[in-house]
Amino acid sequence: MVELRLPADRDLLFLARMVAEGLAGTGEFSLDEIADLRLAVEEAVSVIALRADDGAEVECVFRHDSRITVTMATSSSAMLPPGPDEVGWHILRALTDSVATWTEPGPDPHGWRLCLEFTKEPRTGGP
Repeated sequence: MVELRLPADRDLLFLARMVAEGLAGTGEFSLDEIADLRLAVEEAVSVIALRADDGAEVECVFRHDSRITVTMATSSSAMLPPGPDEVGWHILRALTDSVATWTEPGPDPHGWRLCLEFTKEPRTGGP
């Protein structure tokens, strides 16, 4: 498991992409699957960062076993996480094997914790 916390700044997307690419490169993922994973991470960080409160962080947790599971969260005054009515959701569905979003009460009584999780499984057995 790898945990990454970064400011909710879309200019820092490359850090999350690098972690995902590094983890996938050590497993059974093909080059195309690694590219899909990078794009999915970029899209996920982007849609979460757009909803983040000013000064918030995006927390990214990468788990690697037979597949890669990526969980992202941020604090937000917006209650609704990304969903099926958005283009980003459809991009994530196309690039990954599963996508889920949910909202939890945040540490601030007037705020929320928006969460997004997806998985990517290897299909071809390596590069």
